[in-house]
Parts: sequence; C-alpha cells; structure tokens
Amino acid sequence: MTTRLFRFASSHGVAAARDAVFEVLQDAEHWPQWWPQIRSVTPYDDTHGCAEIRSVLPLTLRIELATELVDAESGVLRATLSGDLVGWSQFALRADGPERTILDYTQEVRLGVPGLVGRLASSFVARPVLIANHAAMMRSGMRGLQRAASRR
Repeated sequence: MTTRLFRFASSHGVAAARDAVFEVLQDAEHWPQWWPQIRSVTPYDDTHGCAEIRSVLPLTLRIELATELVDAESGVLRATLSGDLVGWSQFALRADGPERTILDYTQEVRLGVPGLVGRLASSFVARPVLIANHAAMMRSGMRGLQRAASRR
C-alpha cells in the first residue's frame, strides 16, 4: 500500500521583525525551547540533524533534516526530510511593517514509517485526524515563535 502525499500550506502573522523571526528559525537546535511539540533536536553538523516530534497523537516521529537553503536576503529556509517523514518543508518570510512578519509555511511529505502508521495515513478515516494533529502543532509553534522572536 502506497502512503499518500501530505501537502501543508499555511500563512501566519508574527508580531516581530522579519530578521528576528528568521534568526529564531535558523537556530533549529533551540526549537524545543519555544516549540513544545519539537521534543529534541540533535545536530550532526552545520547542515544535518535529527528532530523528534510529538503533537497531540501518541506518536513520536523521528525526522532527519538536511538544510537545503538558508537565504536571509529572501527570507527562505528549506530542508529536506527523511526518516519517519520523507519530503521537504519550507519557511518563507516577508516583512509586513517594521515589527510584523508574514510567515508562509509549506511542506510536502509522505510517511516513511511502515506498518500501522503508514496504513493509517492512507486511510480516509485517519487522514483528517493526522491533518488536525499537524494544524495543532503549527498553531502552538507559531505562538512560541512569536514569543521567542519578540524577545530578540
């Protein structure tokens, strides 16, 4: 059974300067300090690492991240994902005034875990639950991002 592709796209207003938001996002090793669902980040080197993520569902995902693009001028951070999620994710930032940022988040992934989780992701019944789980994680993360960026 092939796992379906999950595409997520959302925009978030962050009450902090664009450069401050970029700095917080670029420092992925410290994401667990402000994003509760990111349980840990273990850097391997300057461009590779591993994150453990757990949101509302009783399931911890282990994701290997490889930095693909970090461009402060354009405000884009993009990573390739492997492990329990396979695909990519991206933050694109744009200033909306001196102390406000619009963050566009895009992610395209397949579940890389075999067995029950993979079958659940392909199920029309479980798919909305997994999407709601992701939305809850993003809401919480954006609140934490705003707090962290506004302190810079």
